Formats: sequence, C-alpha cells, structure tokens
Amino acid sequence: MKIKSTLILLISFIFSAPAYVLAEVNAIGNLNTFSGQVVSIDKEKMTHLIFMDIWSSYGGLGDETAVASLPNVFLAQSQQLWLQPEINVTLAQLAEFEQAYPQVTPLILDRGFNIMRTFNVWQSPYHLIIKGGKREFAGSINELQVYIAKKYSLPIAEVAIPTTLGQELEDPVGVNTNNVLSANISKANKSIKPLAGDKAPTFSSKTLNGKHKSLGTAVDDLKNNQLVSLIFIDTLCPMPQFPGCEKKLAQLNKLVTSSPNRQWIGVVNSYYVNEEYALDFAHKFELKLPLIFDKDNKIFKAYGVYATPYQVDINRAGMIEARGNQLH
Repeated sequence: MKIKSTLILLISFIFSAPAYVLAEVNAIGNLNTFSGQVVSIDKEKMTHLIFMDIWSSYGGLGDETAVASLPNVFLAQSQQLWLQPEINVTLAQLAEFEQAYPQVTPLILDRGFNIMRTFNVWQSPYHLIIKGGKREFAGSINELQVYIAKKYSLPIAEVAIPTTLGQELEDPVGVNTNNVLSANISKANKSIKPLAGDKAPTFSSKTLNGKHKSLGTAVDDLKNNQLVSLIFIDTLCPMPQFPGCEKKLAQLNKLVTSSPNRQWIGVVNSYYVNEEYALDFAHKFELKLPLIFDKDNKIFKAYGVYATPYQVDINRAGMIEARGNQLH
C-alpha cells in the first residue's frame, strides 16, 4: 500500500511539475567531475550550486573563502557543487586549479553551458540552493549570507565575511590588506604569482609587428621614476564573460597616448587564438602599445595573471611596484 502511494505521488509529480523544474532536476541528476568521476548527489541535503570562473578565482574575485566560512550548520546540511563553464579553459588547467584550490570539490565542467542554460544563470560567482527539486535561493554570496542568517536565525555579523581573497586586484598600488584568507588559498596564490616588491620575471620575444622586445632592455631604458607597464590582454572581446572590455581597451589607448615616457608592453593571451587573430584584434581596437603574442601563455603564468585586462608596473630596479586589474 505504501509503495502504491509513493508511486502515485511520483506519477503526480511528473505530470504536474512545470517543464523547467523537471529540466533542472535532470540537469543535476547525472553529473561528473571534469576528470570523469561520478558525482553522487545527497538527496538528504540541500544542493548548493556554485557557478564560478577559475580565472576570476585566481585573480582573487572568487567565493572560495566566503563559502568555506559559511556557518557550520549550513555546510552540514548542504552539498556544494562547483560549476565551471566550458569556455577559455582546458582540462589541464582545471587539474592545475584543483591542485591549487583543493577545497573546490567536486569541480564540474559545464559542457556546452548545459547547466547554465537550464538554470538561466549567466554570471559568476553565483549561487543556487535546491531542495527537493525546488529552488530555495538564487543570488550572490552576499545575498546567500543574508538568506542563511534568516534561515537559521543567526546574526548577520556571524555569517558575513569579506567575499574576496584580498584587495590586491582592487588596489592599484599593490598593498596587501588584512582581509580574511584561508591558509590553503593564501599559500596557493602566493606560490603562483610574484607580488609587489618581488623581482619581475624576465622575458624576451617578438612583437606582433616583428620587432624584438625584452623586459631587460625596457627596464634599462628607464629614467628617474619611470616605469615599465605590462598590460595583459585577452583577444576574446567583446564576449559576455568580459563585460565592458571595449571601454577598457579605449581607456588603455588614452593612457598610452597620455603617458609616452612610460614603457608600455602588451601581452596577449594565446589560448584559442593564433597570431593572425591577435593582429586583427589589435587593428580592430587600434591598440597603441607594442604587443607580444604570449605563446603557451608563458608570461601570463610567470606573473600569475589569470584575469584581463591586468596591469603590472615594474621599476628601474626590475622589481614589481604594483599589480592589479585597474588600468592607470
């Protein structure tokens, strides 16, 4: 009798549930990690979907620290699933990210944007809470903190913490601040990028126009308090994941024109594009600075840059004076 009643309820749900609900249930019902491991969904817990972008996380704009610091009562009753869209990323890069951020697990590659399309999510970081096949919450980490505080009757001060890994991306002078960091993330970030006060990694290459360019020569040519400004650029512009990139490139051109005494060097991301595409990109936006096509992204990796546009200033001593995502 109990089995019959359960069957009737199940049939009733299938025929009465809206199509989008069934699609959402199916979307998270059969998941695998980027490495192919089956993700087992704990139906007794809330499913916490975290839409993310590893490049933003590397740059300090992810929600890893904030999620790890959510109240234990919520974490005990929820299952976190981290979702990376299938764009501008390779399996090797995901494996490297997983080593740097072991707490981001399970890490799922959203192939063809299937999960994003199903839930109509087109931004990151973004959070969805699902319980019993129904959405209980959708929003940013700050909104999630408010939701948790209300759900568990907690003071908001006990739930809300700084939601970025540090001020370095927001601070053009590269000064470290006292934001709350997890030990693992702090160590991982420190190991993959030289910071203000560190020696700048050297490089030598040809520009897209065929001229030789080296950091050492650029530094040697500096006078007084002049700087070398490296500008890391992605040619996938305009694209939804790079909002406002056209305005930033226009701003860059103005800066180069107004600061002729500074040594400007552009470093172009090589993922998914070739030199011909990069040259067309440079012509399209009439970029004023010499551009190096960074084959295999060696310069990007040497400086630990994973978000664009991004600026690194180097002084006459060859030391990094500042770094961040604010062009100046």
